[in-house]
Amino acid sequence: MDNQTLLVRRLVAAGAGVLVLVLLVVLIKGCVDNGRISGLKNYNSNVRSLVAQSKNEVTKPFFQALGGASGGQSTQVQETINQLTSVADEEISQAQGFDTPDEMKQAQSDLLLALSLRRDGIARVADDIQTALGGSAGSGDAVDRIAAQMQAFNAADVIYSQRVAPLILKGLKDNGISASYDGSAGEQVQPYAEFLPSISWMSPDYVASQLGATSASGSSSATPAPGLHGHSLDSVSVNGVDLTSSASNHIAATPPPTFTVKFTNGGDNNETNVKVDVVVTGSSGAPIRAQRVVPSTTAGQQASVDVPLSQSPSTSGPATIRVTVEGVPGERSLDNNTATYTALFQ
Repeated sequence: MDNQTLLVRRLVAAGAGVLVLVLLVVLIKGCVDNGRISGLKNYNSNVRSLVAQSKNEVTKPFFQALGGASGGQSTQVQETINQLTSVADEEISQAQGFDTPDEMKQAQSDLLLALSLRRDGIARVADDIQTALGGSAGSGDAVDRIAAQMQAFNAADVIYSQRVAPLILKGLKDNGISASYDGSAGEQVQPYAEFLPSISWMSPDYVASQLGATSASGSSSATPAPGLHGHSLDSVSVNGVDLTSSASNHIAATPPPTFTVKFTNGGDNNETNVKVDVVVTGSSGAPIRAQRVVPSTTAGQQASVDVPLSQSPSTSGPATIRVTVEGVPGERSLDNNTATYTALFQ
């Protein structure tokens, strides 16, 4: 074999070796990329499942316990809330066990903060519930403290909708994964957590009416008239177009939009001074809040009110619109008082 033939064979062998190395690198990179993408999708799925689980296992039974407290024993109500504190704590441990990709570290930190705020709020309500229901000299102050703890649940909602959800969505999209809040494009990201079912719970008067107690700072202590009380939210529209909760809504930001809210008095009593709230929380800036008071509603009839925003919402990213017909004295259920929408202001 001459030297030239030997050289050719060596070059061919070297080329084959390089090709094999390149293929190995490509294969390894593909495996790493697939693992990273799977990890991101799994994290999003874990968070979405935990939020749904938390709503059913903690939020609903917690507010049901408070709503039924006036007819129940204070010790039993406290035991129920203590148990829910333990469940909320277990859910924090569950979240801490998530396999969290680097791209989701900040979302994970904010998720744990939101869950902790809610757990701590429930624990503090448990501390005050017996006093609030006891009718003693300090019961009014205890009612006020319970209403104040609802701020923690509201803060948890804001942290989730404005930090956790957008960061998860960004982490997915930055890695080439199609994702959306409504599931219409690829992976579905849960846009809000709804730890607080209605902002009415932040009112000492409303908490007092649910507990059958009296607030120290509330404006009214009158006993509601017999029969059913309450409203249900029917629809929310902007410029004649109904908003939908099943997809993202596109709304003009300028001039500041006006929300037309229609709701029905489903009770047996006419109601007065019914408050309707609109809160727009965007990816930047402070939430925009607007409220209108409907002087009166008639039992069995629909009412409508226009709620204008005082400023234009941010157009920098998705926003959450939360519309609430606040509870009235004697209203026992707020399940249909609130609607939440995802929107892009343009």
